[in-house]
Amino acid sequence: MNIFEKVHPNVDIREIPTDSLAYIGDAVFNLFIKLSYFKKTSAYNLHKNTHSIVNRKNQAEILDALLPLLNEEELSFVKRGINSKGASKYGNDPAYRKSTGFEVLVGYLYLINQDRLYSLLKEVLK
Repeated sequence: MNIFEKVHPNVDIREIPTDSLAYIGDAVFNLFIKLSYFKKTSAYNLHKNTHSIVNRKNQAEILDALLPLLNEEELSFVKRGINSKGASKYGNDPAYRKSTGFEVLVGYLYLINQDRLYSLLKEVLK
């Protein structure tokens, strides 16, 4: 049982609003990058390096690399993110839409299968 299930034992993750999953995914990915680099640099450089990785252009590229590795359910969450109200905030910016899809995927996987999330992120961030 993960922390989400302990805090919300009766919530179906598929019913969580897409923009909420993106919000969670953004935080999780940011933390993942910081944890990946924190021993290698100072706090200032950590922030600078994290900012260069955690941005819509890079997240869109990561999503493109992940797409062939995703199963049908994971792809459905990516599509929800790409088509979400939050993603449409920037109009037709494909990088923003894809980055939102990526964040939704990360949020979803964080809540249901952290091992799968870790293996996917390690695969594309080698």
